[in-house]
Amino acid sequence: MANKTEQTVIDLISPIIKVHNALLWDLTFTKEGGQKILRILLDKPDHQFITMDDLTSFTQEVNELLDTIDPDPIPEAYVLDISSPGADRPLKELWHFEWAKEANENILVSLFVAKEGQKKWQGKISELSEDGLILTTTNGRLPLTFDEIAKAILDVQF
Repeated sequence: MANKTEQTVIDLISPIIKVHNALLWDLTFTKEGGQKILRILLDKPDHQFITMDDLTSFTQEVNELLDTIDPDPIPEAYVLDISSPGADRPLKELWHFEWAKEANENILVSLFVAKEGQKKWQGKISELSEDGLILTTTNGRLPLTFDEIAKAILDVQF
């Protein structure tokens, strides 16, 4: 769930995202190593890949908007980091899991507590609900609730 600053930035940049036919994968405003970072992860819908030209153009427009809008949504110094979510993108929201299932992608799930003797599982999502998923692994079907999942990412095999 976005905090107030994150939601304000999302609201401000949404028209730019729409014009670029982009997909906002994630947006966070955090402090890392004593520095504030506004991180925006963008992709294209329908499992297309975002290009460096797309990211450069988007970055220029967002940077200009955030530097000129009044009142400033982030009045303190920060670093603007705009990139693709990457091949091993984090899966945080329900729609991220839907996206992975739709593309028949392998995912890697880390659990808070071991299940069937292990904390990390790799497989494909065979079923998905608001409460959790069923992961098809080499050992069979593993039901998981979202509360059990500490971290989930795409598990890209090269």
